[in-house]
Amino acid sequence: MKLEEFDGSKIESLIGYNFKNPGLLIQAFTRSSYSAENPGVENNEVLEFYGDVALNLYVSRSMSEEFGKINHGQYVSEKSEGELSEIRSWYVNKKQLAKCIKVLGLEKYLFLGKSDIDNNVLEGDSVKEDLFESIVGAVVIDCGWNYEKIKDVCQGLFSISDFDENYIALLEEECDKRGWSKPIFFDDGAMNRCMFESQMRSNYLPLGCIGSMRSNFDFSNITPVEEKFSVHVLNLRNFYSEYGSTKARSMLGAAKKYYEFIFRRDKIKEAIGSVDEKLAANQLNELAQKGIIQVPKYVYSESHDDNGNPVWSCSCELNELDGVFEKKDSSKKVSKQLAAAAALKYLYGEETSYNGQKEEK
Repeated sequence: MKLEEFDGSKIESLIGYNFKNPGLLIQAFTRSSYSAENPGVENNEVLEFYGDVALNLYVSRSMSEEFGKINHGQYVSEKSEGELSEIRSWYVNKKQLAKCIKVLGLEKYLFLGKSDIDNNVLEGDSVKEDLFESIVGAVVIDCGWNYEKIKDVCQGLFSISDFDENYIALLEEECDKRGWSKPIFFDDGAMNRCMFESQMRSNYLPLGCIGSMRSNFDFSNITPVEEKFSVHVLNLRNFYSEYGSTKARSMLGAAKKYYEFIFRRDKIKEAIGSVDEKLAANQLNELAQKGIIQVPKYVYSESHDDNGNPVWSCSCELNELDGVFEKKDSSKKVSKQLAAAAALKYLYGEETSYNGQKEEK
């Protein structure tokens, strides 16, 4: 990594923290092998030490708030010392920390010396674990040990631990392969964080919205919402959005949706060719039969125009999408075909938006 290639603003966006002293962020990514070859450049080892301390503080404090309370002047914990140690060790273990760094693709910004390059250190988990801790350490020094800021950064890094891949990088690579423009991410605005359902308290440890040991790491029911990001590729008309507890999680979720859309689009084009507005419902049904999409759902309603003539409204809902496609016509059959065609065109990348959001089940 060369200094001019270091994208500090992108890193700050992903970790959810803006540095007052940008030099600390650069230092967090500087390995000792690099500083040894460049006198006067500080490495990240001391930052790593303080990051480890702050990380343990964050995890321990979060557990104390989740699993304990003051009762008659004494602290009572619903977890034993051994159980708490087991939970904490899961959060701060090497593979867990390394995975978070890998999913965000942050290791590519490291400043490496020749010995690190020769030894392919980026292939292992240790260097990624060290980077996680040094990033937290840099934040610690920059914010003067402000716990709320430390908490936000730790939550942000942990919140993407249930992603298996860096979908932002995968989407960018796929667009590059196809000769398309680079994906554009934009903030759709923040929403208030949703509270956990009361029953979740007994199943989840809310450390950056990731599951605790006893839930076997099942993330499917956790729904806190704060950020919403959308992604758009200029070559196609689609926008895909995702809500998430952190900016990084929201961006990754939106990128994953778009990445999966591209390959589903390829299968659709191969299966049925172009959209036929007169047979669109049949085409959607064919795609469902081939397992490319799930069976679409249609909902009808009837109204009348000023002359008393019937007007049929049909909405088409696909499980693969977040919205509903609604069309109107004097013919019930035609309204269905038009709604199906709108949904199909969105799957093709020819429509920009839905008529409305799906109702929550």
